[in-house]
Amino acid sequence: MATILGIEADGGAVLAGDRQLTEGDTVKSQSKRHVFDFGDVGAAAVGDSGGVDEFERRLESEVSDHETRQGDPMSVTRLANLASDLAAEQGVEAIVAARDDREVARVRGIGADGGVVTDATVALGSGAQVAIGILEGSDRHVSLDAAEQLARDVLDTVAERDTGTGDTVDTFRLESNSERL
Repeated sequence: MATILGIEADGGAVLAGDRQLTEGDTVKSQSKRHVFDFGDVGAAAVGDSGGVDEFERRLESEVSDHETRQGDPMSVTRLANLASDLAAEQGVEAIVAARDDREVARVRGIGADGGVVTDATVALGSGAQVAIGILEGSDRHVSLDAAEQLARDVLDTVAERDTGTGDTVDTFRLESNSERL
């Protein structure tokens, strides 16, 4: 299935995910993207390949439309609500990253039922239990660079223990806007 995770750190947020596509017990691809960069917001999704593709396509369209009409990036609350509806429609799990009303970068976990989790660390997918176990014991009061490295290290460890998680990792980084903090 793949594994995705999100980490809020000092100065920003990181999303990460591997590129493995597994159907049943068969690895179909090592190049399936699960992390998506939409400029000032990002997302990661796992689930059925077609559902992930449709989730990405529709989320990207809505984010672009919002930014064109509003002139500002989508807030984390608006993005999470939108992703919640899309995830429920497509049967995927997702994590989104965007800034809140104070310009602090945040992550939100989205269940396949549309439920939203506001924890500072989120992991979803086939290796989520292993990832959460590692993240819960880690210091999140680290720089954005250190958080990105932590995300990569966690996914490397998950890939060693979970056959549904691959060893190629993509990340999305979002800095908090310190001018307005």
